Amino acid sequence: MSLFGAQRLTWPWPGKEAEGWPVLQHVLATLTRTSPPSATPHSPTNPTPATEESSTRRLLTKGASTALQAEPTTVRITATGAPVDVSAVLLGRNGKVRSDHDLIFYNHPSHDGVRVGGDTVTADLGLVPDDVATIAVIVSIDLEAQSAAVFDQYTLWQAGITQPSGAQLSFAPGPFSSGETVTIAVELYRHTTGWKARAVGQGYDTGLAGLAADYGINVGA
Repeated sequence: MSLFGAQRLTWPWPGKEAEGWPVLQHVLATLTRTSPPSATPHSPTNPTPATEESSTRRLLTKGASTALQAEPTTVRITATGAPVDVSAVLLGRNGKVRSDHDLIFYNHPSHDGVRVGGDTVTADLGLVPDDVATIAVIVSIDLEAQSAAVFDQYTLWQAGITQPSGAQLSFAPGPFSSGETVTIAVELYRHTTGWKARAVGQGYDTGLAGLAADYGINVGA
């Protein structure tokens, strides 16, 4: 065993080196009054303690997606610069609403397992009907409160996604630059037999009318 310097010294271990090395450790610890290192290495049955990073919120980049549990899921929007409205749209597999009832907002706050309240959308994924493939969370400027506002470098939003099982996700898109007043923040969507969340960050400079046209919502109803 090489104890001092590069030269290897032969030590008359009882039971050879495999058994003798712990003995020498304790001898040296006694002479120097220090504690010997642990003889038990980290292994799958003795894992390294979790770091603080493992319990922090995961940041999603635009276009990224991640798996969710089929349980109540909360999407909370935090906005700065201008007042905003938060709503949700239930979409079928064709990317369109099944009926105008699939637009969930302050005047129609709950439908098919999805609820909107203030800055938060809550979706109980286990209760969403099978013919709903996607739940789109929408953030729009409250033009009645601030008619000239648009999303830009001063008016921003961030989406936080949480689940009881522990998922904590966050998405903040870059500043919008084309006069957008309506944005698709995130989507909760079916994937094979489960659910996933996707960071979207798509804006509309045509306002709610443009969004409604894409989703098949009859705004004149």
